[in-house]
Amino acid sequence: MSNNLDSLLSDIQQQCDDAAHEMFGEATNRWHNPTYARQMENPDSVGEMRGTCGDIIRIFLKIENNTINEASFFTTGCGPSIVSSDMACELSIGKTTDQASEIGGEDILERLDGLPEDKTHCAHLASSALQEALGNWLQKK
Repeated sequence: MSNNLDSLLSDIQQQCDDAAHEMFGEATNRWHNPTYARQMENPDSVGEMRGTCGDIIRIFLKIENNTINEASFFTTGCGPSIVSSDMACELSIGKTTDQASEIGGEDILERLDGLPEDKTHCAHLASSALQEALGNWLQKK
């Protein structure tokens, strides 16, 4: 009985994974294993945005000589919020604060090869959180 249940659950999980991969493409791998998902200790700046969907994205930055050396995120959101936040961090690392200030939601969507239309707002939310973190850092300077 236990083996049958395990097999059924495994099949259901595989169907869910296949559906997610079909919907989100390669971003599914980033969703399941985000590189930058963690709340950074002692960041130089933090930006937080709340979407109309209720998702919260918080971006943490370490900045030295006007260059982002480290970035991480925390989100209460869905898979697209996770992958968008992860990509925002990836795009910002190694950039000057001026260069990072130009990272928009469309840049994130492009690097992710898009998201379903009803989830594109997640990329813009992640970009806004990054811009908020940069703005907060400039205010502290």
